[in-house]
This record gives sequence, structure tokens and C-alpha cells, in this order.
Amino acid sequence: MSNMKISLKFLRKEAGFTLIEMIMVIVIIGILASVAAQKMITATDEAEITAEEATIENMRSNLVNNFGNSLIQGASAEFPNDPFTNLSKVPSGYNRRGNTKPTGQEATDSTWVFINGAANEGRVTAEQAGTTLTNFSVTGFIYHQRKDSTVVKWPYDSANGVIGRLMIDKTSPLKQEQDQEKVKRGEPIEGQKRLKTR
Repeated sequence: MSNMKISLKFLRKEAGFTLIEMIMVIVIIGILASVAAQKMITATDEAEITAEEATIENMRSNLVNNFGNSLIQGASAEFPNDPFTNLSKVPSGYNRRGNTKPTGQEATDSTWVFINGAANEGRVTAEQAGTTLTNFSVTGFIYHQRKDSTVVKWPYDSANGVIGRLMIDKTSPLKQEQDQEKVKRGEPIEGQKRLKTR
């Protein structure tokens, strides 16, 4: 009987966690989950921007390749009015019949479109477009609306076959909030980054 009392006392002392230990574990799990969730959101945004940059680089290469092929074949070489012309693979969400820029509303998320004409967009200088061409002249703009509803654009010069530097047309509230957090941490925001152009 005395052996049973000793073993029961021993079991009572070692059975389970205290309330404070459980609360500490829950707090630690909550902190880890919030950090992981923020990293996932950031990784998703960065992946979309990387795909966007790859699409524009593909378009730049396509313009030069098609121009060079025309020269090699002895044909009249000129750059197309629409930079999406003759792409081997158009980006998902491209609307070749579209003639209005994305609105920043959820219905136009992931939309790609080329709008011919620059009258309503104001003058873009060669420096703003990221080129050293003195005769740079905007023919139109390539627009993309990201999944967070931010609308970005690139000026296009069909006379020289140049797609200029990325410009933010409309920033979504989510992106504004993320940019404010980045500024607080001393990190550069997208408009401050140097993006390469051809």
C-alpha cells in the first residue's frame, strides 16, 4: 500500500504541463505564425514582380530579335506599334483587344494590356524612361495590374523599339501600407529601386 501511495504522488507531480507553460507555448506559436505569414506574403509579391520583370525582358528581347531577323532576311525592318506583337508566349491575363488601362479594381487583377497613344499620360522624358536616346518618344504604355491591385506601366517607343523603366500608375492601399512599413525599417521601396532597361 505504501508503494502505491509513493507512485501516485510521483505521478501527480509529473503529470502534464502547468497553465503558464501552456500559455508560453501558445504565445511562441503565435509569434512564429505571424512572422511566417508576413514572409509568405512578401515572397508571393516578390515572385509576381520577378515574373513581371521577366515578361518585360522577354518583350525587349523579342523586339530586338524580330528586328534583327527582318534585317537578315533583307526585309524592311521596323519595330511593331504594339510590343506584344509576335511574342512566342503572351503573359497570362493579356488582352490584345483591350483599349483601356486597368482600373485598380479587383475585376482587372493580373491584366496586361498595351494602350497606344500617350496623350492622356503626360510627357515622359528619356531620363524618366531610363534611356539615353535623345529622340525617345512615347508611342504608348504597357500596363499590368498586379494581384494586390497596384497598376504599373512602362512607356514604349515604337520608332526605336525601346520599352522604358517601370512606373507606378496607381498604388493599392495594401501596397501603400507595406511601403510605409518598409520606410520605417529603412528598406527601399519599389519606386526607389533602379530597374534596368534596354
